[in-house]
Amino acid sequence: MDIFVYKLHFIGPTHFGDTGIELENVNERVSSDTVFSALINTMKILYGQEKVAAFIDSFMNNPPFIISSLFLYRGDTFYFPRPLLDGQLSEDLKRELGKGLKKIMWLSQEMFLKWMSKKELNEVDIESMKEKQEDYERAYTVEIRPRVSLDRTTQNSNLYHCGYLHFKKNAGLYGFVAFKDLNTIELFKNLLTNLGEIGLGGERTYGSGMFKVAEFRKIDGIFTDIFKIKTSYYVALSLYHPSAKEKDSIKDCLVAYDILRKKGWITSGRNTLPLKRKSVGFFVEGSVFNFRPEGSLVDITPDTDPHNMLKHKIFRYGYAFTAPFGG
Repeated sequence: MDIFVYKLHFIGPTHFGDTGIELENVNERVSSDTVFSALINTMKILYGQEKVAAFIDSFMNNPPFIISSLFLYRGDTFYFPRPLLDGQLSEDLKRELGKGLKKIMWLSQEMFLKWMSKKELNEVDIESMKEKQEDYERAYTVEIRPRVSLDRTTQNSNLYHCGYLHFKKNAGLYGFVAFKDLNTIELFKNLLTNLGEIGLGGERTYGSGMFKVAEFRKIDGIFTDIFKIKTSYYVALSLYHPSAKEKDSIKDCLVAYDILRKKGWITSGRNTLPLKRKSVGFFVEGSVFNFRPEGSLVDITPDTDPHNMLKHKIFRYGYAFTAPFGG
């Protein structure tokens, strides 16, 4: 597969929420399932449901491309999730670092490559990681805005707060996409460009989530080095939901992992429906496996639709975008 990297420059504020958090809480990154859903909704707006249905069918059988989650970049630094396996750190160093090590959640591309190559890490490396983590946290600011809602029946007012994240001038989000079918490159770029005009994430009514595609290119340099490591271990750079054929053996393939369960309301095109999709579990970014996971699209269509609002099934993206771990 040919892997491309792309950078998104956000024009204004963003509101990337997640399951189980209030409106004032926001994320600085976007998971792969959310990105895919946004692309599909953009496709429906541009081309209609028939085109979407055919495209979903292609993903069910043989996905033409695989996407990563969107992670933060600042200047020339691209941040990767820290792998959950830390065998290349000595036990003495782990004891010395203590809780300080757990605070390092994001690695620059140079430190990610060193970690992934299973080269022994020393105190100088850790200090570099700490500095980059501090730079990461300075790449954006969070604004809390007061809001008032009115009860439709009584007209009583209710005060609440909503969070907005602003990326600094030289910061934004980036992602990877691996194409199996090169004929879909232009389609992907077109969907991404139009998504930037529609907006990614929540609070789009207030102008949040709009972006320009600042860069779209085939990987080279250190990115090529990261993805060409020869190994039988793999780190997830996306959320991952095992396919039916993977579920029976997945317990024997887990090396280091964490799990996230997601749920929420259904969005179709520009419309958010008063229907909740089925909840679904994912292995998170940074999870490590002793095989190369594939993943699947997950059918999360509600069992009941009392008002017959849905005209199609609802799927959640769970294909795995991975990087090889260990030399």
